[in-house]
Amino acid sequence: MRYTISYVSTINSSLSKSEVKMLMDFVKDRNSILGVTGILIHTEGNFFQVLEGEQELVKSLFKKIKIDDRHHSIIKMLDTTTDSTSFSQYHSSFTVVSERDGQNELRQFLKKEKENNPGHFKSISYLTKKIMNIL
Repeated sequence: MRYTISYVSTINSSLSKSEVKMLMDFVKDRNSILGVTGILIHTEGNFFQVLEGEQELVKSLFKKIKIDDRHHSIIKMLDTTTDSTSFSQYHSSFTVVSERDGQNELRQFLKKEKENNPGHFKSISYLTKKIMNIL
């Protein structure tokens, strides 16, 4: 059984653009090595992230994320088991997901959430549309 956690947060204003870029690259590389799929988007002072993977691993990563001082005001959007993943790999991006596959996977994630978690879908959809401006 796979597990999914998604959240939105506010970036610490003391972080430079280069520090954010280094973080985005590190997260993408580290999650890929760990076998975690999902997405991390940065735009206008906010992060939006979806983590998918083995339950204990995803929960452990989220514990670390919650105490990371590079962001604050974390709002967990989704915390649930799932039968399948929405993302084939881990993507990280500034403002938009540049690869077509990444955009399609994000759309599939939203479609799945609309069907399986309609209570959360409205909030998640609103945030991703605001952040991505592609849907």
